[in-house]
Amino acid sequence: MKEKIFNNFSLKILSVLCAIVLWAVIVNIYDPTTSVTISNVNVELINAQSLTDKDYTYEVVDGSKISVYLSGPKSVITDIKSSDIVATADLSKISAFADYVDIDVKVVKDGKEVTGIEVTPRTTAVKLDIENRLTKEYTIETDTEGMPADGYVLTSVSVTPTTVKVTGPSSIVENIDKVKAVCDISGAYSNVNSTAKLTAYAADGSQINEEVFSFSKSDVDYTALISAHKIVNVRCAGTTGTVKDGYMIMGIELSTDKAELIGDVNTLNNISEIVIPESAINVDNIDSSRNYTVWLSDYISQDLKVKSENKLNIKVKVADLNSREFSFDTSKITFNNIKTGYHVTIDDDSVMSIVISGEGSVLDSISGDNIKGTTNLTALSAGRHTVFVNFTVPDGCKVVGEYKIQVLIEADKLQETTSAASN
Repeated sequence: MKEKIFNNFSLKILSVLCAIVLWAVIVNIYDPTTSVTISNVNVELINAQSLTDKDYTYEVVDGSKISVYLSGPKSVITDIKSSDIVATADLSKISAFADYVDIDVKVVKDGKEVTGIEVTPRTTAVKLDIENRLTKEYTIETDTEGMPADGYVLTSVSVTPTTVKVTGPSSIVENIDKVKAVCDISGAYSNVNSTAKLTAYAADGSQINEEVFSFSKSDVDYTALISAHKIVNVRCAGTTGTVKDGYMIMGIELSTDKAELIGDVNTLNNISEIVIPESAINVDNIDSSRNYTVWLSDYISQDLKVKSENKLNIKVKVADLNSREFSFDTSKITFNNIKTGYHVTIDDDSVMSIVISGEGSVLDSISGDNIKGTTNLTALSAGRHTVFVNFTVPDGCKVVGEYKIQVLIEADKLQETTSAASN
């Protein structure tokens, strides 16, 4: 038996080697080894709760998509698609002092892992940016988009809920200055009930990308109250009572002669003015000018509301019978203590009325030429200011009441040019 085995042994070895070579040749001809690189393979992060449970948040810096090198029999390799490649990164394996985790890659077809091939990721690890996770509550502010229909105005906007929690990386959440709900009221002529998307803003007004954090509620319900509106005149019908003997009413001044009303459209169509009745202004036995305060809402229908200033100030100017009203040209006012390099202009009418009391003969001799007006501008900077005017009148007379004008203080052109050149 032994002799048969070793008989022509070298020839037998040669035959085996030839068979192996022949098999390899046949395999390479009919199913050769080949390789391919597949790109844009998504890497799935698993066990993310191992970070989030510890109040960490993360962002993938690099490695979310990778290329994978495959090598093996052509019959197997050519049948593999990118969807067959399973790439995972196990976040539970990340170390305490690292910011990356290894990528594991395999090929799975029909639920089974394909073996006998080489699978190598070109990128071997996912790089992460890991931060402490922060949750912070913000009051929801409202803003509007669009305009109501003609003849209608927005009276108020409310949202439900009024607060929202924001969760994300501490560096992002701390940078949020406000959270807003933008409510659309375009073309509205009645109340609007809808939903609005929440948006976070930094202190400089820039919008913060919401992909890096999460709202506890991304949308809120809002109610926008829309009302018809109209601007009407305001007037005083007069006064009741009689001023003290020897005195007379020189005039009535209102703090405003217009008011904006909102409410029922039919009621608004039937009103053109608000009239303050005589009974509201009692001047009985007064001997000097007096201020009265009334509320416009007291003199309109309950179906309406005053959207503009509701309080109306009424000044009744009273002077003794030996008083007269004179016209004074405001261009003759002398401005004292103007800052060097500045000039003054008057915003009010060019003529103002002043009341002067005194002996009849003296009053008869007064003209605009012997009335002097001055005002003090000490410590006033550039801009608009309301200042008192002090009048000087002939002996034996006095000015009744106080008088103010609005002035505009501006830098001279030369000074502006010099300042710009120096900058």
